[in-house]
Amino acid sequence: MQQGYGPTGDDATMTARAKPNDLKAEKLSRILDVTRGLARPVELESMLYQVVDAAKELLDAEGGTVWQYHAADRELEMRAARGLDAIRIPADRGIVGECVRTRALINVPDCYADTRFDRNVDRRTGYHTRCMLTLPLVGHDDLLVGVLQVVNRKQGVFDADDEMMASALAAQCAVALQRAQLTERLVRSETLRQEIAVAREIQVGTLPKTPPDVVGYDLAGLFKPADDTGGDTYDFVPTLDGGVMVLMGDATGHGIGPALSATQVRAMLRLAQRMGAGLDDTYRHINDQLVVDLPEDRFVTAFLGHLDPSRHVLRYHSGGQGPLLHFRAADLACDIQPPTTFPLGAMALAALKPPKEVGLAPGDLFALISDGVYEYHDNEGRMFGEQAVIDVLRRYHGWPMADLLGRLLEALKRFGQGAPQLDDITMVLIRRHADANATTGRIAEEEAATGTAAQGAFARSFDALEEVFAFIRKTLDACDAGEAERYAIEFTAEELFTNMVKYNAAGGGPIVLEIERSGAELVCRLTDPDSDRFDVTRAPDADIHMPTDRRRPGGLGLHLIRRLVDSIDYDYSERRSRVTFRKTLGSA
Repeated sequence: MQQGYGPTGDDATMTARAKPNDLKAEKLSRILDVTRGLARPVELESMLYQVVDAAKELLDAEGGTVWQYHAADRELEMRAARGLDAIRIPADRGIVGECVRTRALINVPDCYADTRFDRNVDRRTGYHTRCMLTLPLVGHDDLLVGVLQVVNRKQGVFDADDEMMASALAAQCAVALQRAQLTERLVRSETLRQEIAVAREIQVGTLPKTPPDVVGYDLAGLFKPADDTGGDTYDFVPTLDGGVMVLMGDATGHGIGPALSATQVRAMLRLAQRMGAGLDDTYRHINDQLVVDLPEDRFVTAFLGHLDPSRHVLRYHSGGQGPLLHFRAADLACDIQPPTTFPLGAMALAALKPPKEVGLAPGDLFALISDGVYEYHDNEGRMFGEQAVIDVLRRYHGWPMADLLGRLLEALKRFGQGAPQLDDITMVLIRRHADANATTGRIAEEEAATGTAAQGAFARSFDALEEVFAFIRKTLDACDAGEAERYAIEFTAEELFTNMVKYNAAGGGPIVLEIERSGAELVCRLTDPDSDRFDVTRAPDADIHMPTDRRRPGGLGLHLIRRLVDSIDYDYSERRSRVTFRKTLGSA
């Protein structure tokens, strides 16, 4: 029998079957090519057009569209449809809406015979849709991210093989679309984060770097926003008469909008002062401008005052800002003052009541505290409150105001026990210096959560040593200190106090001594409010083995105290020296 070279019998059948399989392999290879392309970093619009072009090629179709699903709005947005403008439709409209609802492939061989078909797009574009294949794009965690539609197969209608190919392409498209959406959100988030960071930098940059030097006074301010930006502000503006304008404002809400309002108030204050406006005119003009600029439901609670250091008088208007605390050093009492008028921007002012006046005696302190402090909640919903603030003022009123701000923050943190800060925290403190020659001998004591604490202010004189010793003895009695601790603390305090008096006799203000028990530890601090730098921790040790006739005088006391206490630290800022030493109860 003659053997032929062409296919015959079973071989011919196998060859005939190979043709569609080869075609299918080519299409699968094309899908893999698309998949590799989609895996590369690519802009969302470009990626969607890659998918549409691949679908048209694989399915021999005239056109295609990717609809992006916006879950928050329950809408579909037409994307990557060549020749068509992007539109949005409700996610329950037409065949595409049915696909969203069922998350199932829909093959429509005759669109105009299907009641679900929405003819509006055809009417708008003049295009005639004959047949359509619609597939859900479901990404990670079964999340619907869009719908793929392929229209008008060039020959006939879409069949089962087309459905299989389109499903494979849709699966890859869904993953790529979800990844692109996440990338876009991250980029937008990072852009917003950078913009907020710039806004915060600008806002913080408008705050005073340091308070102005006002003879006889100690000023301090602090702003700690709850968010990246906050609606609070404060300012100190020196005036032509030698005084200073003091501002603290709190715009309603949080974020960039209130931050802009707060910054606007500060800018208007600065402008008014450049124009030489007085307290009343400044307050009224700021208020009336905010009435014009702010929405009806927005306003700014604000304190605006003028400190006259020559008369020791603070005159102010307080628009909704309160309570205001006037701590009197003479009797350690605190007067609570309410606001004097309604908030800035609430309504135009036809007339303004005369400002409130407060006289500041030596050692008196005036505190402007935002409601972010008073209303600070712990994890059980309890508020910090006015009395807690007053207790901290009473305890630390003799300290430098910058340090007192730190103590207030520490008290809030201790009270909150990890509770989040929900509102902006702003504090402004104004304190008149105590009489430098006064011997107060007054001790402010309280039982704190951490133990007994006491503070005394003493004249810069060796004659005050008896009062210092009496203060130490009374405080240590309450702390149940033993003889070893008493000796160490009395000796160390005496050595440091006499050094401050001896080497800084011309310094201003009393020397403040504080003793606090924290658990099993006694913490003692001596503060000289007006001194040159002298770090006792860096003083060289005395050579106690050197013969007396060869030893240089001085230094022995500092040598000894470093061995009597557990630790000793030194801090110096703005001419204020502070020495802190610690001694553990029961230690040798």
